[in-house]
Amino acid sequence: MIKGINKQILEVTNTESPYFEKIIFFVRPTSSKISESKLQEEAEKLSHKMKKPPREKKSFMQFFSTGLFMFLGLGAGCALTFIISGIIK
Repeated sequence: MIKGINKQILEVTNTESPYFEKIIFFVRPTSSKISESKLQEEAEKLSHKMKKPPREKKSFMQFFSTGLFMFLGLGAGCALTFIISGIIK
């Protein structure tokens, strides 16, 4: 759907994306003479090319803290095992 007073705006609501509900395209003034169906087709073509956003890269500190917590959890589990086995005997 093309709407707007000063600027031509094309709104695509069927994005088929789990992340976006709708996409708004601002049409260039030189392209406003092109038919609405052609603009809609081009906008949908662009919206289908979108991919999932890239994964966030973890820093060294995030890797280090994850490893540290895993190591501490493993140590606590071993300590509890020895304490419980000592109480049971």
